Amino acid sequence: MLTKLKNHSKTDNFSYFIHFFAVFTGIFIVMTVIILQVMRFGIYSSIDASLQSAKENIDRYVYLSMTKTISGIPQDYFINDDNPIERQMVANTDIIIYDNKGRILNDIDIFSNLQNIHLKTDEIGSIVPIKTTNIIGAEELYRTVTLNISSYDYPSVAYATVVINTTQLENISQRYVKIIITVMIIFWLISVVTSLYLAKWSSQPLRESYEKQKSFVENASHELRTPLSVLQNRLENLLRRPNTTILESTESLASSLDEVRNMRILTTNLLHLARRDEGIKADIKEISPDFFGTLFHNYQIVAEENHRVFKGINHLKVSFKSDETILKQLITILFDNAIKYTEESGEILVEVIPKDKQILIRVIDNGIGIKDQDKLKIFDRFYRVDKARTRQKGGFGLGLSLAKQLATVLKATITVSDNTPKGTIFELKINK
Repeated sequence: MLTKLKNHSKTDNFSYFIHFFAVFTGIFIVMTVIILQVMRFGIYSSIDASLQSAKENIDRYVYLSMTKTISGIPQDYFINDDNPIERQMVANTDIIIYDNKGRILNDIDIFSNLQNIHLKTDEIGSIVPIKTTNIIGAEELYRTVTLNISSYDYPSVAYATVVINTTQLENISQRYVKIIITVMIIFWLISVVTSLYLAKWSSQPLRESYEKQKSFVENASHELRTPLSVLQNRLENLLRRPNTTILESTESLASSLDEVRNMRILTTNLLHLARRDEGIKADIKEISPDFFGTLFHNYQIVAEENHRVFKGINHLKVSFKSDETILKQLITILFDNAIKYTEESGEILVEVIPKDKQILIRVIDNGIGIKDQDKLKIFDRFYRVDKARTRQKGGFGLGLSLAKQLATVLKATITVSDNTPKGTIFELKINK
């Protein structure tokens, strides 16, 4: 189990998983901290605002509290109803008044637990959180601010502490904190599954690319092995007969020369494919309709040399924009493919049809045709429908793959269909 886990940790999937997992973890940690800070700020902002307001009206509150303590008259009797701040502060705020020795001067409810709050003069004017224990042993939380007092009416007053009980708010805050952390943990666990999925999804193109590269190298090696074996056998036969004349070795030399030509074609096609993989940009220029006339003339010569019947029809009357070199190579590949898989006296038609926003180029033959199961694979490198027949014709399964790449460079589409009753139709659609 440990060995399997260790081997898995070295894969691309695991490294991607760690990357995504670390990103999600960092995001959730930052989000949790921000949410908790915003929540805490929101809870205490109104309380701190009340304490700041109390600082501005402290003389009034000291007067009210001391008057109530000395005269016994309810504090509400002295409240100014026209002052909403005063009404709000009296309703939500307690005040502890001290003399210069720290003794409490005003009346305090015994159940309020305020008598346990002792004077601290080291943080005068600052808002300070305080914890105390009430008469039943429960913890009480307060936010306080202590101020110096100089009262003409009550000279014994030296300090006043404005107190707001935050125990209930803290309890509510703790519940919200637990809920937020629980939700974040749930989403964090979901991120583990998401990271696994993204890691697999991200590494999929790499795996596919690796498999294609591996298959490409294996196929290229296989294709080169055959001509190299033939050359080796022919040369070894020549070495066994050192006195043989060139005329007597014509057959071996001709066969060797054919294999050299095949290898040259193969390496040239591989080079084209490699260059296309690097991303060659099309050189878009105006192309005259006469371009197809010249092309068809050359195809006519090639068809006659191969004992085929060729017909070219050009319905295009105006110029269009494309890469002339790439387009010529692309159509030639389709034409050569038709020549290769059409029997002697077979017919090949190349037709150019202008559309509203496209140019349709059709290469039609009455050859052996392509089965439906092969139509999806013919554009893959080294794929051949009939390997034995293709070897006889000198193909390597690279032409249509290169044609597909050339079409991509031109931002064109290439499709294949059946030519009823026999043969194949390749359609190339190029945007004007």
